[in-house]
Amino acid sequence: MAALLLGCTFTAADPLTLTFGSYRSSPVLLTHFSIESSLAPTPEMVIISAAEEKVPRTNGASAAISAPRDVGGDRRWKVAAQWIELQTSRAYRSEVSKPISGLTEAYGAYELNVIFGPHGLFLVGSDRMGNQLEDRVDLAMNCGQRVPSADRDWGRNIGRYPELPAVRNYMRPVPSRTDCAPPAR
Repeated sequence: MAALLLGCTFTAADPLTLTFGSYRSSPVLLTHFSIESSLAPTPEMVIISAAEEKVPRTNGASAAISAPRDVGGDRRWKVAAQWIELQTSRAYRSEVSKPISGLTEAYGAYELNVIFGPHGLFLVGSDRMGNQLEDRVDLAMNCGQRVPSADRDWGRNIGRYPELPAVRNYMRPVPSRTDCAPPAR
């Protein structure tokens, strides 16, 4: 697989471990996601972890999938998502482009970590195996664009999302200093 990283090409058989996480203050409901394709609706998924304080950062949802094809041959993947912050009911959308060569390989699969933070923070990483801060590998980060038309108060819909009481007990207030500025009121 090391030869694949040098050439930055993937075949359909190359495994990718896709993980999702969030800051403890910013659990989200993921509604859309894509890698190297148009942003598309996904089965809704509540995502919470403690990415700002724990390693590994994405002890939330994960999946083993086939690595996507490098559309356009630019040796970069476009990763996009749309989500709703459960604490604020605000929807955000973001897209980042990250170099394929930055992916970490562990146990025969490439690692892709998607992390959500306060005020629309969207972080894509490829953490190394381990439990030290130096095992974190950030590939791309930006502050998502607000999507007010998608705002929803899902945070109180425990009939649809039975894990929400546990999520509310686990989450913490948004810190006063964040990577992304709070949106204008």
